[in-house]
Amino acid sequence: MFKMLIRLTCAVLCLCALQSQALAADERMQVDIVAATQEVEVSWLHANVREAAALALPQLWNRIVPQYAHGLISKRVKAVRFMQKATPTEEGIRIAFHQQRVLNYLQENNLPYIAEQPALNVVVQLYNVDGRPMGQTTNELLDYAGSEAVARGYRVDDQGAAVVLFWRWMDDRQVDLSVRGNSKLGEFSETRELAFGDPLEQLKPWMAEVLLKARDAYVEPTEVVIEGLELAPDHNDPLNGLAAEALMKPEVELRLTVERESSLADQVLFEDDLRQDPRILALSLRQVNRESRQYRVQLKASDDQWLSQWFVRRGMTLVPTIEGWVAR
Repeated sequence: MFKMLIRLTCAVLCLCALQSQALAADERMQVDIVAATQEVEVSWLHANVREAAALALPQLWNRIVPQYAHGLISKRVKAVRFMQKATPTEEGIRIAFHQQRVLNYLQENNLPYIAEQPALNVVVQLYNVDGRPMGQTTNELLDYAGSEAVARGYRVDDQGAAVVLFWRWMDDRQVDLSVRGNSKLGEFSETRELAFGDPLEQLKPWMAEVLLKARDAYVEPTEVVIEGLELAPDHNDPLNGLAAEALMKPEVELRLTVERESSLADQVLFEDDLRQDPRILALSLRQVNRESRQYRVQLKASDDQWLSQWFVRRGMTLVPTIEGWVAR
């Protein structure tokens, strides 16, 4: 009987531990939408759950997708497909996303993601030009790191991987930062010149950059496929990781179908006009038939909304479809 009780107790403790881990991982999946921040009424959020979920989805991506890959996520994906629950709050609404659906989407689309919320033990050491510790500013920076943790996709935990930020004033303006610790980020140092004014307000975004880099270091390996070349980033290899990041960072590729009869001369003028736009990286004709022409377009940035106005000015309309953009 006593042995059975011990086994039952152990089982309960294990279950509690697993539930705690699940809750910690799911924390990123719950996004609070505050009406005042969105400049809408609380009642509007309660009555328009789909729209509220759409407002929450970019915040979810900010938590689990590394910064360099945000431009790779389709803007046409519907937030409601991932929504698990919507709970009204006094200030707005809380949208809970289904973790497995979210991760399945990222995996199916070969998008990099951070599978589990990284636990970071954030340590701040701050010294003025005379070598004296700046205790109050240090505490305020630590409070800031904790308050921003959930929104940025990590959690502050004394038992987590250490990220030590050592700041030292070189003179009135020059500040040196050394980052140490045992997280996947690794160690580095840099020097910046602060502007006049409250240094705390300039150290906050600096620290946020470092912690986001530390979070992104925990990204799941994914394959980058470009023109038949497969590259599997090894995040333990800085050169390979930087190469993958460089490949994934700026360009966005889309399929454009033009459903309009035109002469060869008009076709050439159209292609030259589009190709010369500074926002176009590359344009190539892939398929031609009597009714339409299909192009592969590479953009220099993730924003593709300007294309609609580009075609409107030329007397055409541009509509999104499952297979890409169609101009008529």
